[in-house]
Amino acid sequence: MGQLPAEEEIVRLIMISYQVLLKQFKEGKFAPVYLFFGDERYLQEEFTSRLADSFLGTEAEFGLEKMDGAEQDLEEIIAGLSEGGLFARRRLVVVNNPPYLAPPRKKTAEEEPGEEPEPDSREKREAESLSEYLDIKAPDVPDSIIVFLAPGVDRRRRLFKLIDKKGVVVECAPLKGDTLAAWIRRKVERMGKKIDRAAVERLLLAGDHNLHYLSRELEKYCAYLGEEDDTITADTVDILFSGDLQGNVFKLADALAEGKPATARNILDLLLERREQPLLILFMLARHYRMLLQAYSLLEEGRGGGDLASVLGVQPFVARKLREQTGLYDRRALEEVLLVLQKTDYQIKTGCLEPVQALQLVLSRIDYAQSVVQR
Repeated sequence: MGQLPAEEEIVRLIMISYQVLLKQFKEGKFAPVYLFFGDERYLQEEFTSRLADSFLGTEAEFGLEKMDGAEQDLEEIIAGLSEGGLFARRRLVVVNNPPYLAPPRKKTAEEEPGEEPEPDSREKREAESLSEYLDIKAPDVPDSIIVFLAPGVDRRRRLFKLIDKKGVVVECAPLKGDTLAAWIRRKVERMGKKIDRAAVERLLLAGDHNLHYLSRELEKYCAYLGEEDDTITADTVDILFSGDLQGNVFKLADALAEGKPATARNILDLLLERREQPLLILFMLARHYRMLLQAYSLLEEGRGGGDLASVLGVQPFVARKLREQTGLYDRRALEEVLLVLQKTDYQIKTGCLEPVQALQLVLSRIDYAQSVVQR
């Protein structure tokens, strides 16, 4: 058996499916049945919306129907599809959370791992009903399409195998790294704007890569630019970004390394106003500086590039940012900062300092520790 593709390669394959699917919609090539499943709900909704636009056109108001899979029997849904619509030539039926495609239940002691479950009579009827329906559909352009949306599936089920054979199955996994960057650029282009590389990297450094959240952020940036400006820059993101902890910890470290304690305090105040937990901020700062010291050591050994990302267990764009920040420090400064953070953590846990007060002091202590080392 060949080696499984690495995580980044898997993501790339998913993105190819994304592109191919949208190209098929644009060209008017449709399957009678689709299954969009996975953790990234935004992609499921985007695929469904683009399919509705291409397949139904101006009849979307009457031709699009949404159903709850848990409340609607599959055989009844299929029977309804065969009857055709009253007000539209084409019908697109979207079935949310179909239980007949759900992941397997926990196995009992009697079942062997990987053993295929014995389908009950209802599951057999549902698979046979869908199979008969698909067999009678025209091979060119169907007049009705059924779409299943699910957070997870059981790939061993008859229905899954049937849809995979006679329709289109797309896994909507969370996007990462270069794939997420490409999605951001395309999203901005569809809104009639551009986004520069530094702005994309600002967003990639954010911990929240939920596409619904990022989509709202990008819409906000485009509205802010108005008609006069056409490019989202890093400054745009810095001004408007709703913020997340990881991205702001990078900014905190940048400000401290550049000798800008006032900027660092402003960032901290902003995080506290957003009700970020002080202990979590301290933890993230300590984690960040530990990674910086690790990155510094690896670079001293001549291990940059991919080595840095794989050893630290971070995405390549995070490794690039860490490499840039190591240029602002030396080893002794990083070691002193970690000692400061360790001491502050102890003082909080022993009740000597309140968490918010400790955070405010720790910025001054880090700034002082760095200045002493650099003299």
